[in-house]
Amino acid sequence: MRFANYSFRARGVNNLGDNMQIIAIDELYKSMGILEDEIIYIDTNNLATYDGEYVVLPVTMPLVDYRTGGISGRFSQRIVPVFLGFTMVKDTLLPEEVAYFNRMAPIGCRDERTLNTLRNYGIKSYLHGCITATFPLRDMSKKYDKVYIVDAPKEIEKFIPNHLLNKAVRKTHMHEGLKEEPKQLMQQYYDEYKNEAALVITSLLHCALPCIAAGIPVILLKSADAVTYRFAWLEKLTKIYTGPEFKEINWNQQPVLFEEHKNRVKNLTIKRLRQAHDEYSEIFDLSLYYEIRERKHYINDACQTLVEYIDKNWINKYEEYNYSIWGLTQIGEYMISYINKNYPNAKLCHVYDSYRKEGLSGIVSEHPDMIKKFPDELVLVATNGAVGAAEIMRKLEGNENLKFAYMKIVI
Repeated sequence: MRFANYSFRARGVNNLGDNMQIIAIDELYKSMGILEDEIIYIDTNNLATYDGEYVVLPVTMPLVDYRTGGISGRFSQRIVPVFLGFTMVKDTLLPEEVAYFNRMAPIGCRDERTLNTLRNYGIKSYLHGCITATFPLRDMSKKYDKVYIVDAPKEIEKFIPNHLLNKAVRKTHMHEGLKEEPKQLMQQYYDEYKNEAALVITSLLHCALPCIAAGIPVILLKSADAVTYRFAWLEKLTKIYTGPEFKEINWNQQPVLFEEHKNRVKNLTIKRLRQAHDEYSEIFDLSLYYEIRERKHYINDACQTLVEYIDKNWINKYEEYNYSIWGLTQIGEYMISYINKNYPNAKLCHVYDSYRKEGLSGIVSEHPDMIKKFPDELVLVATNGAVGAAEIMRKLEGNENLKFAYMKIVI
């Protein structure tokens, strides 16, 4: 079992900060002694279809595109996600998402809004913040002299003192039609900030926080008079200036040092990743041994004769067929599922069983003596024990029009 990380390239505008989170995970892996060529990188668009080695994947990036089943359908069975800094735009969950989160808990949330949403559904979760808070300090003994203005509101420049504005370097993390690899470009930018910046002025979370973590003085600001929920937890580390407060900015900004907290975040993150790897590694290595093989065409032999009968006799997939199930078995459950997928207008009318009265697919079972009242329904005999009884019934009733299809184990 291996450790994994994302690879990501947006189809439209690339916000380089998305790749800053990927770089932060690479840094953590490096501190764990995991080399880059040992990491499996999975494109965010391929998470649901990934079919390689089993992996542990830190979930740090927002995954906001729609998927059937929500987050429960987001990751393939070969991925063990560890939620570290998870964030959502929506504030409701599907039942299958609740079940999935409960199975993967505790869920580390990047922001308080996501935390509250999960807790409203009774999901064990905690406020983890952003993984980019774990970047190491740069050399704090050196002198740095450049001012970087990175995607800051235009109106801020009239408030910046001339001695800072005159040596400002303007950059953007928003790139459309990017020809370079966004992760490499983000790394270049970040290295430049660490090696040159005396001050960074920005409105971007994934410019501000990595720079703060490196010990670079940062002025974080938003042009509106309110702060997005995505930044709310960051107030613990630095002030966030809004438009009405621009005239109050302290331009003699000092580094924010939080090494004790940084180490706590880093150690917890590494601990959770190693725990997931230790818990699943032997299990999935064993599973993968059997899974990787040459494959024949496999059938569900217990259901095959029923499937073949249906496919041969129900010519029009969209006709309104009426059918019943005889036998409270998994074969009956499978056939209902198969018919629902392939014959959407077919109707399950009755369920029969000689020994039990239970509900199957919303229908309470009846004794098979009732079958003769509904000769127009195809009865799928889903248990070997009822095959003989069905033939006797047809002969005793003298009604050759009773329609039965029988399960038979294929040898």
